[in-house]
Amino acid sequence: MAISKYRDLTLAPVPGGTVVVAADSCGSTGEKPGDFLKCPPYHCGRVSARVVLFELLSIGAEVLILADGICSEMSPTGEAIIHGFSDELKLAGLSPDCLTGSTEENFPTAMTGVGTAAVGYLPGAFIPPSCQAGDIILCIGTPLVGIDFLHNTDLPIATYAHLQALKANSMVREVIPVGSKGIAYEARTAAKLHGLSAQLETQCALDLRQSGGPSSCVLAVASPDALPHLREQFPTTLVGCFQA
Repeated sequence: MAISKYRDLTLAPVPGGTVVVAADSCGSTGEKPGDFLKCPPYHCGRVSARVVLFELLSIGAEVLILADGICSEMSPTGEAIIHGFSDELKLAGLSPDCLTGSTEENFPTAMTGVGTAAVGYLPGAFIPPSCQAGDIILCIGTPLVGIDFLHNTDLPIATYAHLQALKANSMVREVIPVGSKGIAYEARTAAKLHGLSAQLETQCALDLRQSGGPSSCVLAVASPDALPHLREQFPTTLVGCFQA
């Protein structure tokens, strides 16, 4: 079996299609003594599910299974995290029945943590997106992490509806969730995958190095002709373009 990588995804060909796996970790986010970000552990479940779901959905994969490795006891911390996972799956239009996982019942824990894996499926072989010099790089949403994401009420963030609409738009070449390394890193990494370079806007209103945390924003690589339409449809910021 020829295992391959694309961005943060691992892909394995199977008869008739491709299995796609995304993974993420969330630590020190909860109500235990060692937690840095004090918040309900429910939030830990929500953001953990969101990251891996965005990764799979951004390439059009069907979500099959979500697995949580909860590094805390089932009651009360694990139950709250599982509730968060279930609610995020529902928000994405998916059934919580696809969720499986485990909790730590052998030892007491002083910090909240969860490791998450999501398994998806693509029919046929995975064909990487085709981008070219001149394509524009847009940010949909706002890079936010931690307390700023948790208590955000004003700044726009990327949604599952945004992902679906972007994937359906023929002028959008690729959709890239922004992770902890920020917009600039994701743009340059994407450009390199296509044998190009990323020219970033020097006067961009967004902090291009700010962590995107739980995929609070995504990059859309698109034809320049798509800009007016996408600006009407999404909370869009032009962050750069691809160059040869």
